[in-house]
Amino acid sequence: MGAIGIVRMSGPRAIPIAASIFKTYCGKRLEDLQAFHFYLGRIVDPSSEEVLDEAFIVIMRAPRSYTREDVVEFQVHGGPLILHKVLELCLRYGARLARPGEFTLRAFLNGRIDLTQAEAVAQMVQARSEKALSAFYRGLSGQLSQKVKSWQDRLLLCQAYVQAFCDFADAVEGSIEELIWKELETLEKELAKEVQKSERFAIFQNGILVVIAGKPNVGKSSLFNLICGEERAIVTPIPGTTRDVLEVSLTIDGVPFRFVDTAGFRSSQDVIERIGLQKAEEFLEKADLVVLVFDMGQPLEEEDFSLVKKLAHKRRILVLNKSDLSPQINKEDLNKLCPEEEVLEISVLQRKGIEKLFERLVNVAQLNVDLEETPLLVTQRQREILEEVLRIVQEARGALKQGLSIDVVGILLEEGLQTLRRFTGEDVDQKLLDAIFSNFCIGK
Repeated sequence: MGAIGIVRMSGPRAIPIAASIFKTYCGKRLEDLQAFHFYLGRIVDPSSEEVLDEAFIVIMRAPRSYTREDVVEFQVHGGPLILHKVLELCLRYGARLARPGEFTLRAFLNGRIDLTQAEAVAQMVQARSEKALSAFYRGLSGQLSQKVKSWQDRLLLCQAYVQAFCDFADAVEGSIEELIWKELETLEKELAKEVQKSERFAIFQNGILVVIAGKPNVGKSSLFNLICGEERAIVTPIPGTTRDVLEVSLTIDGVPFRFVDTAGFRSSQDVIERIGLQKAEEFLEKADLVVLVFDMGQPLEEEDFSLVKKLAHKRRILVLNKSDLSPQINKEDLNKLCPEEEVLEISVLQRKGIEKLFERLVNVAQLNVDLEETPLLVTQRQREILEEVLRIVQEARGALKQGLSIDVVGILLEEGLQTLRRFTGEDVDQKLLDAIFSNFCIGK
């Protein structure tokens, strides 16, 4: 349900098909309508003369449209039944259903955008934070394409040096190898920095995985429910209640998190509980951050010591829950166990200390990724291509250092250029296009 629903057609028959089912109030034929203007009219079923809806129509003529084809949009009332009926009419009079991402694919194939911009469209739809949205918009606006062009120009310059050396070795003043070395050194630094930024941002883009861990009955599931804002996990005083892994996505101060509730760590002969513990182990291994929960109302036990040791290599936040109870342990006890680590006292029952926990989560997240640093690369495909180019540049510098023939360097430079052409879609096969655009939603 919505106030407005849109049915879009693109292609050479878009306007004739629309003309068969839409009648303007002004009496003009659709072929005579001015582009990029709204016209009010009625959508009519020609077979029965039944009026389906009062609607606006907008015509965008090629090549000044998203796909560089004739595009027609019907803007109707947003009920699913109305949209379905309008879609059905379009199909009856010659249109076909769009495949996922087909509008953007046509924009790419018709030269309106390159492949990096097309990928940015899909990423913007899925953006989970303002920071991610900003990064994806940079891709859509062509900033990544411009950067790739600058890298290509640097490789082409090196190629020109190689050609000059091969053709006019006696006439060239100075060391050609030194000029190529300096260009490749600068390029390697740029590529390495961009790869590093992208790797850090990948964590932020997907959501920082936060696993809530602890022994049974320390309040993990209650904390998880409080973070969720709803009763997602079953909470009872019986140890071993949580047997599966529960996950929820949440954005705090613009930072996307994925919170996971796990089974309490203890020895168990229960088959189902042991499966839950195995899943918890798997998530702990993948976690970007662990919230390790202790119970202030219970003395430290073997399970606590074991967990602290197990998670020594992980970035973690120590939480002392149930501060409303008579204390059996305190911050000083945990500081002895985990020297120089901050301990947060909270009470899930009384909802105390949760804001401080959220603040700490965001601060720790900033250690994983620089929130002021916006990367250019936003997809795994782009990262893999740039890593390959970086490897090639390093090989070329290695060849120069070893004193190998300048021809070897030239071959590597050509390989780097070919690899960069895959970035923007200058060199791409149909299988790759199918893989990229299959991840789009219908209508994009």
